[in-house]
Amino acid sequence: MAGQLAAAGVAGGVAGGGYLQAVPMHGSRPLPESELLLISPCHSGPLSLGEDFLLFTSGDATLLPQPVEVVFAGYGVVAPELGEDEYAGLKVRGKVVAVMAGEPRRRPGAKAAGGGPTLYAAPETKRRIALSRGAVGLVVIPSLREPIWRDWAGRRREFAFEHVVLPYGVTQSFAALVHRSAAAKLFCGSPYSLEALDEGDSSGRLPTFATRAQLRFRGAFAERDFVAHNVTGVIRGSDPALADTYVLVTAHHDHLGEGPPLNGDGIYNGVVDNALGVAAVLEVMRVLAASEVKPRRSVLAVFFTGEEKGLLGSTYFVDHPVVPRRAIVGAVNVDGLAHFDTFKDIVVLGGEWSTLGEMAARVAASLGLEVSPVPPAFARPDLYALSDQIALAQGGIPTVLINEGFKVCNRRPEEAFAHAVGWGQTRYHTPFDDLAQGLNWDAATQHAEVILALVRYIANQETSPTWLPGSPFGMGGAHGGRRH
Repeated sequence: MAGQLAAAGVAGGVAGGGYLQAVPMHGSRPLPESELLLISPCHSGPLSLGEDFLLFTSGDATLLPQPVEVVFAGYGVVAPELGEDEYAGLKVRGKVVAVMAGEPRRRPGAKAAGGGPTLYAAPETKRRIALSRGAVGLVVIPSLREPIWRDWAGRRREFAFEHVVLPYGVTQSFAALVHRSAAAKLFCGSPYSLEALDEGDSSGRLPTFATRAQLRFRGAFAERDFVAHNVTGVIRGSDPALADTYVLVTAHHDHLGEGPPLNGDGIYNGVVDNALGVAAVLEVMRVLAASEVKPRRSVLAVFFTGEEKGLLGSTYFVDHPVVPRRAIVGAVNVDGLAHFDTFKDIVVLGGEWSTLGEMAARVAASLGLEVSPVPPAFARPDLYALSDQIALAQGGIPTVLINEGFKVCNRRPEEAFAHAVGWGQTRYHTPFDDLAQGLNWDAATQHAEVILALVRYIANQETSPTWLPGSPFGMGGAHGGRRH
């Protein structure tokens, strides 16, 4: 990537002209001898790694050297804005919290109502909430309401990859997903059985209570410290008054690497996710560098590492920006490109939170495109949080991700929808996201042209993007509509 930027005449974005930003990381894999001991009225013995439990977290900080009591906290949600606190009245300090995967069903009209998961459904959110309440660990139980968590073979593949964190990130603690057969033993003798909890889960409401179980975890791990890299490149702006401000165009360059083989193939290539996105950003920078008229603002390309491990590269960049963070006026993130058919509409993810949405609409109109909302089948409250744009936005940088819509040029919308669903089910995060899948290069080119046009438009505007009232980001006036 650095070589491609250099060949295109794009300077390195790191101080001194370098292209690489070193990102320290810590990796860990649990070894088979790791032991989770469950003690309950009907079971006293070890659970087997892989068969009975999987680890969300890894490393010595996850050890529970002595048996610890287990408390059930429903879905483990604390959301004051929704009037929800499942820890109310529970004594969890020094204990392990067990929770059901997912979250409560919410009344119509609630802020998070709509059927899709919010950030409160994420295991990492549940872990952080448990830690904040004084717990020493978390156990997540697969929900019958959420088939993805019942697919144990799929979860084993997912958990087979190395657990990687930033060394300075949130403290690691014991956090595991337990098989439902093990969960049944955990609730033995408690006020509610797993079957009773399943009945409550079907309605989306669960009790909270102290169980009669204890857990002890003695893990063995293969650990390493290593350095990964974000890759940066910058094109200096042509306007002396604006050249010290930056528009970001970003894409993550990592994928999953080698993992459990499927049909004999264990290389998880990541062509659409996200080699196409990387290629698009490289092409945007090549075209801008070759243009006789440069954008008024500087354009900074950043290719993030560690997105698939929890947005690690983008989080590190926000914490350690290569240019002053307040000088970054906005960002366009690229995570995949259209590859089914050329299209007549786009979806602007995150456009409702800043004036970047209006800018994207103007650019779309200039290209003869419409702007469509996220299709209901894909609408979920946590959609914006699934890639690097959330890290940038939480750092105060207005950010959008542009997807193609389903109004395609040569096929029916129903076919485009079916392709998207099928791709997610059969190729996403598998070895089959490769060059053999058949890619419509005209569609990918069109998508890259939209990104180029939007980046150029933002970079030429006198007024920087601003957060809109009601946005959950941008607190403290980091981007308050100032002129530069």
